[in-house]
Amino acid sequence: MKRKELSDMPLVSLIIPAYNAEKYLRRCLNSAMEQTFRDMEIIVINDGSTDTTLQICREYEQMDERFHVIDKANTGVSDSRNQAIRMAAGKYLQFMDSDDWLTRDATESLVYAAEKYDCDMVIADFYRVDGAVFTEKQHIRKRGLLTRQEYAENMMRDPADFYYGVLWNKLYRRRIIEEQQLEMDRDLRWCEDFLFNLSFIRHAERFTAIQIPIYYYMKRKGSLVSTDWKKANAVKLKFQLLKTYKELYQSMDLYEENKLQINAFVLAIAKDGGVAAPMSRRRQKLDSRDYIEDELPAGYERMHNPLEPVYDENSRILILGSFPSARSRENGFHYGDPKNRFWKLLARLFGEPVPADTAARKALLLRRGIALWDVVAVCDIKGSSEQSIRNVVPADINRILRAAEIQTVIANGDTAYRLYQKYCREYTGREAVKCPSTSPSNAIFTLERLADRWVEAVEPELWIAGAENSSQGSIRQSLE
Repeated sequence: MKRKELSDMPLVSLIIPAYNAEKYLRRCLNSAMEQTFRDMEIIVINDGSTDTTLQICREYEQMDERFHVIDKANTGVSDSRNQAIRMAAGKYLQFMDSDDWLTRDATESLVYAAEKYDCDMVIADFYRVDGAVFTEKQHIRKRGLLTRQEYAENMMRDPADFYYGVLWNKLYRRRIIEEQQLEMDRDLRWCEDFLFNLSFIRHAERFTAIQIPIYYYMKRKGSLVSTDWKKANAVKLKFQLLKTYKELYQSMDLYEENKLQINAFVLAIAKDGGVAAPMSRRRQKLDSRDYIEDELPAGYERMHNPLEPVYDENSRILILGSFPSARSRENGFHYGDPKNRFWKLLARLFGEPVPADTAARKALLLRRGIALWDVVAVCDIKGSSEQSIRNVVPADINRILRAAEIQTVIANGDTAYRLYQKYCREYTGREAVKCPSTSPSNAIFTLERLADRWVEAVEPELWIAGAENSSQGSIRQSLE
């Protein structure tokens, strides 16, 4: 990835190292893509993964121009972050781990505080995820601007807490990192992020804490935090941590009066960061779409949408389903279940015979100026159940919008509309019209009622324009 020109510099560079992260990566990258703050680049570093991590990264790079993928040999998370830092162009740096995810307003909240107080570092609350529940993690409750000494005094109360030690609940001014040539220690596999933070704090002057949880941290069995530290050089680690920690407080003339508390730090780091306190007492349940089990539930499969979109430069109406049914996937074309009334609906709207095969269906769509695809490119799904869809990767709908002058986007049913709003609305910049589903499960709508509602939902001129592309029957009669 080439360094951007100054005029193209984003305000934030979000850095995400990934190694064999296929199970959780889409949830992570979706949360980055869906941030309310848009002036950012998202640098994803594939650290020599042997699963489909790189393929997933490339999907997002194709989908959203803010994503940039670095593919490298496996040299560890510290080296991955160092490479990304050197290539980053943002005024601020933000970090994520590939098995975690952000709240939608995470970057916006961090940037707002940084700009309001002209801060070198912003630190925020976060959520600790334990299975299907999460709890808010808090620490600094003082609002407004903090000096280095005030920040260090807060940290002294519980220095081994993840709140202070990790990278992912903070925003950093990149200029300080660049000028001081700060980087992660490649020789350490645990606490290298805290060492980086301690070095950064020595050169930063202005801090603020926001009492807003911006991050979902999921501690898993077998994660780096719980296992890799055992492989590290424990003696070197403890010596280096204590030395750096002590030097920070000596530089502020705080060491002598707090010597016992500061030296107790090394004992505290052996307790896995003390992440449990202080915690909010209120435990909340995760949204089912965010919860990922160690194994997929019975009946679920990770599915890629095998169907290509149908469109050309004359398409004016884009109709989106959610994800093709099992029958459609088997038949190799959209709405392949004979019980689905989609093709009967179009035939009724345009006064044509119901198309009997794939060739006739494609011809009808193109003749009438209709583009057809689905909202979802990849998901976990149980059979054909729309309600079971989760862990979504959205389709690149802009592919159609760039090629055709689409006037109206129609979502075929509640699920397609909900998924479009969640995953596509922001990056397409287009509103969708929700029409009742043509699915056989939507039995309350007869074919006649479906036709009436679909005609009402779209500007009549668009239907008529599509009908007038053909010498056959026109929807005009039903509109007059």
